[in-house]
Formats: sequence, C-alpha cells, structure tokens
Amino acid sequence: MSRTARWTTTLIAVLGLVLGTAVPATAAAIPAAAAGDPVVATGLGGPAKTSLAGFNPGNIISDAVFTDASTMTEAQIQTFFNSKVKTCKSGYTCLKDFRADSVTRPADTYCRGYTGARGETAARIIYRVSQSCGINPQVLIVMLQKEQGLITHDWPSQWRYDIALGQACPDTAPCDPKFVGFFHQIYGAARQMNVYMEGRYFQWYKAGKTWQIQYHPDRARCGTGPVYIANKATEALYYYTPYQPNAAAMRAGYGTGDSCSAYGNRNFYNYFTDWFGSTQKPIGKFSMGTVTLQGRAVVGQPLRAAVTVAPAPGTLSYQWQRNGSAVPNATGASYALTSADAGANVNVRVVAKKTGYADAVATSAAVKVTAVKVDRLAGQKREATAVEVSRAAWPSGTRTVMLATSGDFPDALSAAAAAGKASASLLLTPSSALPAAVAAEIKRLAPTRIILIGGTGVLPKALGAQALNSAPNAKLERVTGVNRYATSQATAQMGGKSAQVLIATGRDYPDAISAAAVGNRTGTPVLLVDGAQSTLDDATVATLRAIGATSATIVGGDGAVGAGIQQHLKQLGLTVARLSGVDRYATNDAIVRKYFRTGALRVLMASGDGFPDALSASVLAGRWQVPLLLTRKSCVVPAAADFIQSSGTESAVLIGGPGVLDDGVVAMRRC
Repeated sequence: MSRTARWTTTLIAVLGLVLGTAVPATAAAIPAAAAGDPVVATGLGGPAKTSLAGFNPGNIISDAVFTDASTMTEAQIQTFFNSKVKTCKSGYTCLKDFRADSVTRPADTYCRGYTGARGETAARIIYRVSQSCGINPQVLIVMLQKEQGLITHDWPSQWRYDIALGQACPDTAPCDPKFVGFFHQIYGAARQMNVYMEGRYFQWYKAGKTWQIQYHPDRARCGTGPVYIANKATEALYYYTPYQPNAAAMRAGYGTGDSCSAYGNRNFYNYFTDWFGSTQKPIGKFSMGTVTLQGRAVVGQPLRAAVTVAPAPGTLSYQWQRNGSAVPNATGASYALTSADAGANVNVRVVAKKTGYADAVATSAAVKVTAVKVDRLAGQKREATAVEVSRAAWPSGTRTVMLATSGDFPDALSAAAAAGKASASLLLTPSSALPAAVAAEIKRLAPTRIILIGGTGVLPKALGAQALNSAPNAKLERVTGVNRYATSQATAQMGGKSAQVLIATGRDYPDAISAAAVGNRTGTPVLLVDGAQSTLDDATVATLRAIGATSATIVGGDGAVGAGIQQHLKQLGLTVARLSGVDRYATNDAIVRKYFRTGALRVLMASGDGFPDALSASVLAGRWQVPLLLTRKSCVVPAAADFIQSSGTESAVLIGGPGVLDDGVVAMRRC
C-alpha cells in the first residue's frame, strides 16, 4: 500500500476509536480478502458469477435495502448458514455451528444497545445486532463472506472469527484488543456503518457529490476515476473499503483482474445479488414534466423554476447553474440574476425525492442572460446635448420649439413641463448668440412656432431673430415674467386648464427636474414657488385659479416647500399630496415609483449634481413615457439601482457625456 493510503487508513482508524469503535481494515488488510486478494468462489462453495451488468459504483446498494433489518429472522439466518456448508472439516467449527459469548452494550445514537449472553449462535448474534443497529442482516452476512469467507468456509481458523469483519484492524497496526472477537466485530461494524451514514465525522465520500475514487491502494500507478455517490449506504461502503473495481476486476466476475484491481465492493455486490437478489429495493417512480423557467433573463430579475411532479414529492431541491457549473448558494425555486450572470447561460436542475420512490431529476433548458443595455445621448456642451435629445425625441420634426437659457435653470424648468402639453422640443442657448448646432436643429425640426421662455435679459431679441432665420415661416412668441416665479406662472397658464398641478421650489433645481419629467409626460404644469415662505403669493394663487387646479402634488420635503404652503393649498380647497425623500435622489425615487408602479423596460439617467443635461432629459422622459432617474457621476445611487433591478429594465440611456456620467454608471456600479 502507498504511504498516502497508509496515512489515510491510520487517520480513519483513529477517528473510529474516538467515536467509540474503530473503522474496519481496508480491503487490502491481511488476512481479509476484500481488495488485494480476490475471494474466488472455487474452494469456498460460492457461486460463479461472470456478469456484473447491474453494478453501479455510485449506487452499490440502496439506503432502503442497507437499513432494512426485517429481511431475515434468526431462524432464516441459521437455515442460510446450514445451506452453505453441508459438512465441516474435522477439527474445525464452521459458522453454522459457531457460538460465542456476547457482552452488554449501552444504547447510544447509533444502536439501541445489547444485553450480553453466553454461548449465542452466530445467527442469533447477527440477528440481534441487526435489530439493535438497524442494519440489514444480509449486509452483515455478505460482509462476513467478502472479508473472511466465513459463510462458505469449511475449515475456518479461530483468527477468522476474531477479526471476522476487520473491524478496528488497520493495515499499519495490530487490531484493537477491544474489538477482537466475533461479537465485538459484528456489533462494532454495524454501529460503525451508522456512524458513517450519519455524516457528522466522515464527509470525504459524502453522498450527492462526485469523488475521485482509487482503483487500488497504489494511487500513483493505478489512478482514480470519478464516482457520483448516490446514497449514504454506498458512501459507508467506501469508507469501509475505499476502492472501486477497475475494468479488469469487472471482467473477472469473482476472479482475479490485474495488478491494479481491488475487489471488496465488487464482491459485496456479487454475493449480495447472487444470494439475496437486487441491492435496489423495488420502488415507485415519479412522473416528472419538463422544467421551465418563468421570468425574464435580465440581470436583476428573478427566474423561477416550474415543474409538475406526480405523485407529490416529499421534497423538491434546486440547483441553479451558470454555464454548466453550480451557482453557490443558489438552491431555491427562484434565483435573482446577478451581474455575474450577464452573457451566461443559466438553467436549473431539479430533484424530486420521496420515501419509497426513486429520485427524479430534470434539468431545464438554458437561457441566455442579458445585462442592461446602456446608450448615451451627449454633445460637447450642454446646448449640444439638448440638440441630441431633441433629435431622439423628434426624429421627424415638430411644430413647436421652446428656447430657454442654458445659463440658469428656472425658466427652462417651467418650459420642460409645458413642452409636453405643447408637443414641443426644448432647446437651450447662451444669451450671447444662438449656437450653430441649435440653429441647425431648429431648421431640421421645421417648426411653425418658436417660443422664447424668459425675458430679454436672458434671451435678447437678437436671439429670436437668429432662431427665425432657421425657420422663416415660424411665428415667434415669448413667455416671461418679472422673475422666475412669474415666468413659471405664465408658462403654466400658457398650457391652458389643468385640474392637477405640481409644486416645486424655485430656489434649487433637483426636485423641480423630477417634477418636470412627470409634468411633461402627463401634461401637468409645474409651478415654482418660494418654498421658504409660509404662504403662497397672490400671483401663484391667481394662477391656480386661472388654470382651474383642484389638486396639487408638492415635490420635495418640508425643507424645500414648507408646511405653511401645504396648508395654504388646502385652505384654497385643493387636495394636497407630497412626494419626497431624505435627499434629491430619494425624492426622485418617490416620484418615479408613484408614476411607474409596474416598472419600466427603458429608463433615462441624468446627473443629480447639475441641471442642464437633467433638464433636457426631463423632456425626453416625457416624450418617451419613461422614468428619469437621477444619479451620481460615478455610480448608480441605491434607489435608482433598486428600481432598475425590480423593474426588469433592459436599457438605459444616459443623458450627458462622461464628464457628468462616467464609466461607473455605464457599468451600472451601485454606489
């Protein structure tokens, strides 16, 4: 035996002694004949089997057969022994006539104990041990044969009885004196089988996994082969005899194979099937349908396994696989796809189990997992980005163009919401001159109406003239007020009647941008107010009455639009709601989830740290009827990431260049 094999055997023996009973000698133990020496039927009165077609190294014997203690009575065991040896040679005691003293053993986790007696027959000891430890007496009978040939031997020496099963007899040391003797061997081995099957201390041939099992103690010369261990009984047999038969041993039946052959587990199967029939108890079969995957194969989305099994199984177990390999900890009926699955083929293996039934196994077809597809609309400057957005929103042109300053947010925010109801493109420009790209976009759109949002201080008359040069047939209009709030009021009234109105602070832009995206989508005006005031001013009240508002939604918390304004709105007879969060991103999430309750396959994403690109995005969000998610420059804020995941979003369009949303957002890296 190799040095490694000796070390392993010694380690197992030590573990066995710690547990209260040592493991048996390996199949190569001397004088046992489990591995190194074949137990040949000739001369021992056994059968002469030549075919092992039913032998499965991973399922040598089923758990149900291995632990069926009801297969034989004491009398049947004695009759079986009598049938195997008609006459024993003079001077020897054969197993059918053998008697030994037994000793009292206490009950424990593995056996129910044993009350000792003097002069018990071998048949009685085997029967009583099988009942105490719950091991099939046929298993113990077969083990006696494969280890020492005691069932058919007609001139057995005493040492064969003393080490009948090789229990606590390691290859590298004498047998433990506590286990010498027929009773100690039988009781110790039966108890040890339960220790093995428990799986608490022995796990290196654990059932349900594939192991590389040697063909012979000389691993270096004879090699190993993969064996899927299907059950605990087979697992226990490999702890007892850690070798599988090679091809030569299998061809030999009961005979000798080659120098790399081991025979213990082969002979166990041979004797059991020849003497007692199948090692697999007749069991029922499941009717198992095709496993199908329900859900969308998109990162962040759950897939669920669906399968019909009849009759109802005791358990259904699942193992999800990625490109053919098990996904760690993915053992539920559903599996949430992660970024690691992007581009991979994912499927699930389902196993149905029930006492008295053969396991049924089915594997679903694989699905290709896609990640969120990310595109970008951007220009060199904010004005150019607005042009790119306009092209995406209005590929065939539109009759109305709104023009707002790119230097500040209030006027453009009011316009962004109003643009939806007017079916207008919103373009940005500096006060100094109309950029060539903006002029070219106006020409492409071919509008019949150009509306300047804001006074001549932000959009001089010359800009209007430049815009008309690009669309000579258009009518030029201007919507303005004395300040940002007045411009917002004028823009709201430009859209006509509206029972609903969105209220946001005019002191900062993030909440108003979120509101503008919804306003553009629904045709609801956005009124900017001085949120720091305790009440609304008269002009705002007049605007609410002019448009016929009956309900108002405040966007932002009390710090943005105070409770006094909310109370004032109620006093005016409006139904008032508030959408807010702890910061601009949480407020954006509250709005998105309010208006996109069933999720969205496509989203727009813009920076929450700057207004120009997000403002343009709010117009496109309304036009495309998709949510606008605000995020940070280098990552996706948790609220937006969660929405994308829960919605099954398939594509995201980033508004703005890498300077405002960089590769971290492209990769959908969570903040």
